[in-house]
Amino acid sequence: MLTLTRAKHTKGAAGEPIPTVFQTLAAESVHVRRGQFTLIAAAPGVGKSVFALSLVLKAEVPSFYFSADTDAFTMYLRAGAMFTGYRTVDIEHAVEHKNTQQIDALLEKKSHCRFDFSGSIEIDMLEEELKAYAATYGEWPHVIVIDNLSNMRLDDAPEGYQALEAACDYLHELARETGAAVIALHHVTGTFDDGITAVPLSGLRGKVSKVPEMVLTLHRDASVGTDEMGTMYVTPVKNRTGKADPSGSWSLPLKYAPPTMTLEDRVHA
Repeated sequence: MLTLTRAKHTKGAAGEPIPTVFQTLAAESVHVRRGQFTLIAAAPGVGKSVFALSLVLKAEVPSFYFSADTDAFTMYLRAGAMFTGYRTVDIEHAVEHKNTQQIDALLEKKSHCRFDFSGSIEIDMLEEELKAYAATYGEWPHVIVIDNLSNMRLDDAPEGYQALEAACDYLHELARETGAAVIALHHVTGTFDDGITAVPLSGLRGKVSKVPEMVLTLHRDASVGTDEMGTMYVTPVKNRTGKADPSGSWSLPLKYAPPTMTLEDRVHA
């Protein structure tokens, strides 16, 4: 039993932000933190997997990405584009012609992140993978990504939205036990499926907003999807250690070009 002043000295890395990837977010105290559970929600095609992949690859800390929603080949194309500046169609062309030496060399430098591409995320499998990681490297991953929440399968879990709540409870506890920043990707309700409307806290599918320490929703402007650089908006709708607006009326812009998977801060003159 500890007082709060003594507890602060025993927290280790818990509560500390992972290395900053987007200064736009850090400037507003929007941080993905170790030992906490973050939920990222968006409509299909907005880029939530690209956002999460950017976080784990560019933060350069030991990470584990459970990618049930996106296959290995697609992730290879995205990561290859992200770190070469080529379009994903160019990366695919290189694969077809067995000309990937440059791409592979760049991605080998990102081996701090391990992936599992099983089509569903069974809890026993997840725990075995994490224990094997800890046994191999002597520590838990600093970041664990679940892509996505609806792909999780818990033993004896209820059906429907109650299953989503049970998954959130499990991931919250996983973050506490491992000290990892646990990030889960999630869907939004049909009202916001156009991808260009800011999503409030009430727009999460299943209303699973009670457990996560932070909830970010994403949307984009109409130009995203073309060859021109567009904007992805990150909307902090819940943030226990920083600014947030549950109405979704306050968003932070990032530059986003899907053809090259480029996601970065805007530079103001």
